[in-house]
Amino acid sequence: MKYIDSHCHPNSADLRNEAAAVFERARAAGVLKMGVIGGDLADSLEAVEMSRTYAEYGLFPVVGVHPHEARTMPDGVAPELMELAKLPEVRAWGEIGLDYYYDFSTREQQRSCFVAQLEAAKALGRTVVFHVRDAYDDFWELMTPERTPDNAVLHCFNGGEADAKRALDLGWKIGFTGMITFKSAQTLRDIAAKLPLESLLCETDSPYMTPVPFRGTRNEPCNVPLVYRKIAEIKDIGLDEAAEQIWRNNMEFWGFEDN
Repeated sequence: MKYIDSHCHPNSADLRNEAAAVFERARAAGVLKMGVIGGDLADSLEAVEMSRTYAEYGLFPVVGVHPHEARTMPDGVAPELMELAKLPEVRAWGEIGLDYYYDFSTREQQRSCFVAQLEAAKALGRTVVFHVRDAYDDFWELMTPERTPDNAVLHCFNGGEADAKRALDLGWKIGFTGMITFKSAQTLRDIAAKLPLESLLCETDSPYMTPVPFRGTRNEPCNVPLVYRKIAEIKDIGLDEAAEQIWRNNMEFWGFEDN
C-alpha cells in the first residue's frame, strides 16, 4: 500500500536534526510522498531546500506565512516569498489563514497578512493550503470571488459541516489529521462520514497532532497510515480502497502524474 502525508513539518525544530531518519521511517511505513509546509519566510526556504536535499523521499515544498507569524509580514508579501512561490517544484502557497485560538499575531495582522498572500497566490494561479482555527466567519467573509482559489485544501479541518460543504462546493479538498482519531472528535468523525471520499486528504501535521494510540509523543509522517485507517473505518471500507482513492485525490490535487 502507498500513502501520502499531504501536510507535515520536517523542517521544524523538532524534526529537522534527524530528518534522514524521519524520512526512512516514513518510507518503511509506505509513505512515498510528503508535503513539506512553510510557516514563515525562513521556514519556507528550508522547505524548498529540504525537498531538494531529500528528493529521493518524494518531498514537495509548500511556501507561505502561517497566521501565527503574520506579525513578521507587515508590509505585504515579501519579494523573497514571491520568488519562492514561483519555483516550479513548489506545489502550493501555504499554510495561510486565520487562527483566533492562540492570537500569536493580532487579528488585524492576521487578516492583512492573509489577504495579501491570498491575492498573491491568486495572481500566480497557485493552489492554496489553508489553516483556519476558530475563525471561519472572518475566513469566509474575506474569501471574495476575486480572491478565491480554484484549488485549495482546508488543512487540519476542525470546522463545522457547513464549512466543509462550502469548501466542497468550491471544489476544494478537506484535510484530516490524527485529530480524527481522538476520543473527543466524534463530531469531526460524523462530518467525515458525510463527505465523499474523493474530497479527502490525509496528513499528520507532524510533529503535532499525534494520532491514537501514540498521543503524547512526537508525531512523524510514518504515522499517517493511522489517519487513513480511521477514514476507512468511518467509511466502512477496506484500507486498500481508502488508500488508493486518497492517493488519486493527491495526484489530482497537487498536479502529480499518477504512477
